[in-house]
Amino acid sequence: MEATDRLVVGLSSWIIQDGNYSDFARGDDVAFALEFYPPAELELVNCQARRILSHSGGPWYDIVGKVAHVADKWWAIDIGFVVFRDEAPPKGVKVGCWLKGKIYIGIDPFFYFESLAHQPDAPALIYDWRVERIEMQTSPYVPHPQDDPRKMVFARDPERQGWIEIDKTDAWQDDQGSADYILHCRRLPGPARHALSVSSGGSIGY
Repeated sequence: MEATDRLVVGLSSWIIQDGNYSDFARGDDVAFALEFYPPAELELVNCQARRILSHSGGPWYDIVGKVAHVADKWWAIDIGFVVFRDEAPPKGVKVGCWLKGKIYIGIDPFFYFESLAHQPDAPALIYDWRVERIEMQTSPYVPHPQDDPRKMVFARDPERQGWIEIDKTDAWQDDQGSADYILHCRRLPGPARHALSVSSGGSIGY
């Protein structure tokens, strides 16, 4: 199990471009909730499981965690800190269940701080972090075949994955405005909260 005061999180440039956060710089103290994305449905495991957070590259982790919150259209899991998913929970998932699998961890685009945090029973999910390193994806976009030949979809070339370290994001200019980043963060002391606060780069108030 890895220490949960260090985390590598994903960030797409459009999240900054939408005005939800300012650009991030190395050394910034920032605040955000974390959303997770499982590429496949997480597996129910024994109720006596223990939390596991194992880094598997980039913003990807192998985890075992305990379901901390379940609502009609979103849910959250405790993996040493609580991360949420903005979609209906899988059938059979209840608070207290243990799940395992692979997840992507990324910065909340706006789902939590703009909407979910205001629900009466919502858990506090916004943590404070210090950005220790920033990397930007260098893999080019290439066309991916689709069932309908009239449609053209571009995605990162999986054969040319790579990252370059940068001092600061420039969401409107990096990779022609289509950059993908990872932030290497250290969690700062203090409890989670429901609202973002204004700070130097990376978080806003509402």
